[in-house]
Amino acid sequence: MLAKFSVKKPYTVFVAAILIIVLGVISFTNMITDLLPTMELPYVVVVTSYPGASPEKVEQMVTRPLEAVLGTSSGLKNISSVSGENSSMIVLEYLQDTNMDSVMIELSGSIDTVSARFEDGVGTPILLKISPDMIPIVVASVDREGMDIDELSKFTSDTIVPAFERIDGVASVTAGGLIEKQLEIVLDKERIDNLSKQVKEDIEKKLDENRQKLEEAQQEISKGRDALERESPGKQEQIAKASAELNDAISNLNALLAEEKLLEAEKAAFEQEKAGLEKLAELDKLFKQLFPMGIADLPPEVYQATMQQIGDMLPGELSGLSQQEMAELAEKAENAPSRIAAIDVELQNINVRQMTHAAMKPQLESAVEEAKAGLKQLESGKITMAVEMAKAQIKLENSESEIEKGLAEFEKGKEEALAGADLNKVLTQDLIKNIIAAQNFSMPAGYIIQGNNQHLVKVGDSFGSPEEIEDMVVLNIDPVGDIRLSDIADIEMADNASEMYTKVNGNVGIILMFQKQSTASTAEVSKAIGRQIEKLQEQYDGLNIRPMMDQGDYIKMITDSVIENLLYGGILAIIVLIIFLRDVKPTIVIALSIPISLMFAVTLMYFTDVTLNVISLSGLALGVGMLVDNSIVVIENIYRLRHEGLSAAKAAVEGTKQVSGAIIASTLTTICVFLPIVFTQGLSRQLFTDMGLTIAYSLMASLLAALTLVPVMGSKILQKTKDSKHRIYDSIVRAYERVLRFALRRKAVILVPVLLLFALSIYGTTIMGTAFMPEVDSPQMSASLKMPDESDRDAVYAMSDEVMKRILEIDAVETVGAISGQQSGMAMMGRGSDGETTFYILLKGQRDLSNRDVEKLIYEKTKDLECEINVSASTMDISILGGSGIQVNVKGQNLDTLTDISNEIAGILGDIEGISNVETGLEDADKETRIQVDKDKAMREGLTVAQIYAEISKALQTETQAAILSVDSGNYPVLLVKKDQEGITKTNIADYKFTVTQRDGSEKEIALKDIAEIKEVDSLKSIRRENQSRYMTVNAEIADGYNIGLVSRDVEARLADYKVPDGYDIYIEGENEMIKETMRDLILMIALAIAFIYLIMVAQFENLSSPFIVFFTLPLAFTGGLLLLWASGMELSVVALLGFLVLAGVVVNNGIVFVDYVNQLRANGLGKKEALVQAGATRFRPILMTALTTILAMTTLALGYGSGAEMVQPLAVVSIGGLTYATLLTLLVVPIMYDMFVADKKKSEDTAPVSG
Repeated sequence: MLAKFSVKKPYTVFVAAILIIVLGVISFTNMITDLLPTMELPYVVVVTSYPGASPEKVEQMVTRPLEAVLGTSSGLKNISSVSGENSSMIVLEYLQDTNMDSVMIELSGSIDTVSARFEDGVGTPILLKISPDMIPIVVASVDREGMDIDELSKFTSDTIVPAFERIDGVASVTAGGLIEKQLEIVLDKERIDNLSKQVKEDIEKKLDENRQKLEEAQQEISKGRDALERESPGKQEQIAKASAELNDAISNLNALLAEEKLLEAEKAAFEQEKAGLEKLAELDKLFKQLFPMGIADLPPEVYQATMQQIGDMLPGELSGLSQQEMAELAEKAENAPSRIAAIDVELQNINVRQMTHAAMKPQLESAVEEAKAGLKQLESGKITMAVEMAKAQIKLENSESEIEKGLAEFEKGKEEALAGADLNKVLTQDLIKNIIAAQNFSMPAGYIIQGNNQHLVKVGDSFGSPEEIEDMVVLNIDPVGDIRLSDIADIEMADNASEMYTKVNGNVGIILMFQKQSTASTAEVSKAIGRQIEKLQEQYDGLNIRPMMDQGDYIKMITDSVIENLLYGGILAIIVLIIFLRDVKPTIVIALSIPISLMFAVTLMYFTDVTLNVISLSGLALGVGMLVDNSIVVIENIYRLRHEGLSAAKAAVEGTKQVSGAIIASTLTTICVFLPIVFTQGLSRQLFTDMGLTIAYSLMASLLAALTLVPVMGSKILQKTKDSKHRIYDSIVRAYERVLRFALRRKAVILVPVLLLFALSIYGTTIMGTAFMPEVDSPQMSASLKMPDESDRDAVYAMSDEVMKRILEIDAVETVGAISGQQSGMAMMGRGSDGETTFYILLKGQRDLSNRDVEKLIYEKTKDLECEINVSASTMDISILGGSGIQVNVKGQNLDTLTDISNEIAGILGDIEGISNVETGLEDADKETRIQVDKDKAMREGLTVAQIYAEISKALQTETQAAILSVDSGNYPVLLVKKDQEGITKTNIADYKFTVTQRDGSEKEIALKDIAEIKEVDSLKSIRRENQSRYMTVNAEIADGYNIGLVSRDVEARLADYKVPDGYDIYIEGENEMIKETMRDLILMIALAIAFIYLIMVAQFENLSSPFIVFFTLPLAFTGGLLLLWASGMELSVVALLGFLVLAGVVVNNGIVFVDYVNQLRANGLGKKEALVQAGATRFRPILMTALTTILAMTTLALGYGSGAEMVQPLAVVSIGGLTYATLLTLLVVPIMYDMFVADKKKSEDTAPVSG
């Protein structure tokens, strides 16, 4: 037994206690303090940009392909997407136990496979793992006396931001409202026109000079033509006659040569034929010898026999011939001699003709040579002159033709040259951008190696000042010479002051947003930021840095409140002990066990990575009352035995031994109620695990202290005891005995009212409202302003000033900071716009108004303004995890049908009492200028849709970044900016001109309206999809004074009657669905906890009936808890349900102690009823003491004492109501049930294993 060992080894126990205290203090100082438990959110967001694309195109070209590959990733639970203009966002939800690091690697590979097939212009998808650390932990305003916004921006970016970024645990510091400077270049059309005029005048002068030269050349050609015409025409006839004679001689010679070649060919053919005939003539002789009678007339059999006999005498090629073929060959052989004779005659004739040609050939060759000589003589003389004259004539004609052609094209070329003198077509924004980028260049080119030395060669140098850019040569052209950028453009250093809006209490300021590292403690980082703020304000005169939102302050407020309630609970528990025991000594024993148990629990929390947060500290606060329960039971029993005469040591050992089984069982029943949390998923598991572990650790520590420390201290402190009379207590016990005896006789008097109240509590659950988490007042609020889409920037800023002014008029408000446009907090999630302003509201520490009151006042003061105001009563409220209002999702494919269904559902919701501000998202449909290109018309003009898009997109750009100018004062973008009047507007877009080059090289202008239809249409801002199916959402808010749960029941009833078209579906989401899901988890936990409690009690009592009797305390606890919650006007929230879970484990403890002692008395021979009465009288004090310590420890929480106590107030109310009601009736109902279900024997078989 631990008690016996502890009493024998007191110093060992004391050393262990000291070690626990030391470890607890060290653990507490090193624990991470945060608002909520560490939560791994199983969400990944994929964001892809597609500039210029409509929502429909983004869905088709980006979202759908990505969904197809991402939808197969491991552990995926749900996939949803939003396809908007220019971008796609896909949200992936995974199962709770999914390894998100592995998921990120898998998704990255999947995205790479599909992004390679994207169209040009689609950006690279960006993967984001959602984490609570993405939310700023501190938002602060900065201003300094004597500084304008420009100076303050530079001071903040150069000094303030780096000072905060050096803090350990700070991941990033984002400054909103900083004035950013840039070098703006605006091309001046007037100056470019003046340069064009100079160039044009120079071109005209040069063109006139060239025309004069052409006209003079034309006159010279005319003179040459006249001189040629005066030469004698006879020279031409002599040249023609000589040429004709030469041609005749050459023709005769060529004819002779051709005939010679023909004769040679004929001779070769005859000689070849003669050779073949001579072979046939030899065969003729052989055939006549072998076949004297001829071949054709022989009978076939005679022919065959003859061929067999003479086969060897015939040539081989004749052996395979048939009789007919052989006869034909014999006939040809017979005619061969006569043909040979004819060929000989022909060959003789050919020989004669060849001899004649041989005699004529020298004569013809001589005639050709004579003709050539004569022609040569003519050419060297008069003929030479004629040829030169002909050449001159041709040259004159060609020159005259070229000059005439040049003069014809001169006028056309003059127009083109003058048109090309317009430098507006040359000095474009693109040219200037490319020149600046090319000149602002510096890059290592390589190394020059000399021996062992390397010398870096670097080419270029970046611009070092705005003056260098101004003096840059952009073009050199006659007669202007160098054209510098300053000659054609206005160049100035500008800023975005007109686009920024950041104010604090109406004054210009800057907003800082701090994000912490994932492993850092929010509270510690917040403290470090606070210390740095104080240091900076001391260092720089007039500097004011005001935290507008600080999670650290909120955490400190909540934790301080919980710790304060914990201390109050401990003090009240000690007071209860003093009242009941009327002895300081046993009270000291129990009082000392509290800090030791707490330190042991904190040590276990530290080594199991449980952080100090609202949930875990609430568990400690709830557990502080139960910490002393085990010690009370032990010390009370020791105290009783000591008064019965046992020695201090023996009383300590025996007193602990008698109740050890009961307190172990009761501790296990309380701990096991949190064991089923392992079967839950999502938010319930992440939120309540810390509370369950904390309570379990504290109870385990209290059990260990009760079994070891209390016996040791009791054996020492209770050496001497004094007899004290408790007249009031004794009279109460006697009265209880009389009531118990009456109840055992008249059971219905007690049971009927109990049953009626139980039925009433069940009915109460059907009419009570529900909530996810209680609202908590905090000193920080937020609000947002949204203006109509057509509002300009000045109107938004003016309205923001007015809203800020009206909020500051509220007495409870101390500071208001505002930031507008893309710098706002919404921009962090990609939802900011120029028409939105975010307000951070800091309330006074001491105020009479609650956050809800301030919210109502803001709405009241701004209701007449033409803008949309949304107020969040707390920036830190845990209830924001559940969302707000009601969402009805309509799922299907066709957008028109979805729109019709959404409008019908919006009408249904609008008629339900308690619902306000019904929106479908269609109210804010964007106006879109849609250009529908006629592809056929465009193609006839040489244009495609892609070309039209590219040119329109380029024309719509108002500024282009060319480079970054790096100077000592910072880095500044160099922007080429268009003047306002140069841009495309709604009114002139139809007249936009495209310049098209024709096939002949000429240019033609085509108006957009000639090839496209331009119209303004309404378009959806976005297309939403869930699990690869489209859906629309109808949102509705809950009106003031109505409950989300009750209104949701009406909504479900009304929508149940709505007939949904085939292929479409509707389902409800929002806060109520989160409540229902979490409550289902908790109800499952309660059911499993009851089963575990029963099994533990079966193991304790070693029978089935005793646990069954103890179980009757559960409906008592449910009745008391629900009735007090109902009477307090509170809703049935998740926190309240958690109170019932705790009750299930706590309320049975008194029943276990009672039944266990009854069984012990009956085992010792006492009768059933007497045992029940004696057990009631004996256990009356410990039962009341344990119940009162737990109840009083939670009283401050139940009363909502301290900031943030509202969060756990329903849990405390349920626990107090259930414990109070169950404790009082346990002393009556449990004995009644025992009397009803257990047989009346002196020594029942229903005995407990633990006996005195």
